[in-house]
Amino acid sequence: MNKIVLFVSLVFFISCSSQNEQDANSSQPNILFIMVDDLKTELGCYGKAHIVSPNIDKLAEKGLLFNRAYVQNPVCGASRASILSGLRPTINRFWDYKSMIDEDAPGTTTLPQQFKENGYYTLSNGKIFHILDDSEERSWSEPAWHVSDRNGRTGRTMLDEDSPNYIGGTKNRGPYYESPEVEDSAYTDGKILNKSIADLKRLSEKKEPFFLAVGFLKPHLPFYAPKKYWDLYNSDSIEIAHNKERPENAPSSLVGSPEIRFYHGKNIEYNSEEYHKKSRHGYYACVSFADALVGKLLRTLESLSLDENTIVVLVGDHGWHLGEHNFWGKHNTLHNAINAPMIIKAPGFKKNTKTDALVEFVDIYPTLCELAGIDVPKHVQGKSFVPLLENPTRTWKEAVFTRFEYGNAVVTDNYTYTEYSGNGLEESILYDLEKDAQENINVVDKKEYEEVAKSLKTLLKDGYSTVLLKN
Repeated sequence: MNKIVLFVSLVFFISCSSQNEQDANSSQPNILFIMVDDLKTELGCYGKAHIVSPNIDKLAEKGLLFNRAYVQNPVCGASRASILSGLRPTINRFWDYKSMIDEDAPGTTTLPQQFKENGYYTLSNGKIFHILDDSEERSWSEPAWHVSDRNGRTGRTMLDEDSPNYIGGTKNRGPYYESPEVEDSAYTDGKILNKSIADLKRLSEKKEPFFLAVGFLKPHLPFYAPKKYWDLYNSDSIEIAHNKERPENAPSSLVGSPEIRFYHGKNIEYNSEEYHKKSRHGYYACVSFADALVGKLLRTLESLSLDENTIVVLVGDHGWHLGEHNFWGKHNTLHNAINAPMIIKAPGFKKNTKTDALVEFVDIYPTLCELAGIDVPKHVQGKSFVPLLENPTRTWKEAVFTRFEYGNAVVTDNYTYTEYSGNGLEESILYDLEKDAQENINVVDKKEYEEVAKSLKTLLKDGYSTVLLKN
């Protein structure tokens, strides 16, 4: 009789322990990490009324929108490696689009790895790490998934490359825009969405919390999107940049990205008014395409009753020039390239809030760890901005830091200062953001800015690898 009682007690104890473990796991928040390639703050929620982005706008209404979030390097591979490692780029680390944590910072505990090692089931769909197998085995519970090859390609034209109608650019990448009448799933991003929806349904049945990373490719070049998204805009009525001229007194080091020229221009004169309108039209259509996919993903989260216990993060991996200064793309330290969207919806915090606080993408890693109650690895160089979720108007950083190739930059509330040093370069740029928000005039050599330039030079030198606070 005593043996039976002991057995029943043991079974009860094990059952209770198992249930307690499951309850503990279910109390931890899930993470839905959405990264949209080349997405700049060209969204309705950022005051751009001409953009059709209702789903991302709705997400912003449910969380905190960061007006002044800055990437650490305005090139996809380096930016993503920095975000996912929590490390800042240097002259020897996270340099270009081919950057890999495994090569530049081998053995570093990645953001998804830290969650995986703390009981999370981690999945990657689409473009998260630029190189798909970077840090793959230790970061993800299953192999990272992508619909095409494993080198981060951004999707192919609907045209057959062997067709007589196919036209290739300088790198034979096809036309730089197209708008066929096809379903979303005809393109890579539609397939990424379908895989992610299926995974959400699967993850909802697991007892452990999840970290699901979803990387959509658009609006990255080429501007390929189903016709219904192109039809949301009219090229003739699209306004183009008013500052197409090169910034006054800009050094030779300030250049734009050549990437758009790798695609066929469809016989439109480069940087003509028609080219500007068509290029903006293509970018806008791709933003709306990505927005629709984000909406479907978030509605799935809600339908599975997962949204109340899921932290949703949406970011672009850097900004993008849309013809300002006749630049297309990223690859410099102007605001259009380094300022990117960041929206976070976290259970228990205020909704529909915005902040002008200076934050950096390297801060995402420690923030998510703190929100999930997970220790932050000692190597992480960012600082958690959970206090901003609690009080978006509080005093925060004095400065943020970014770099591209030989240019190191510091951004404050009122200024952007860049120094180009190395490879035979000794040049600098200073923009007064209060008087010149579009960064049209480099004032670094003007007498009245002599002390400002001097102080920013010191700030850049002393503070690049630290987090600076006003108080």
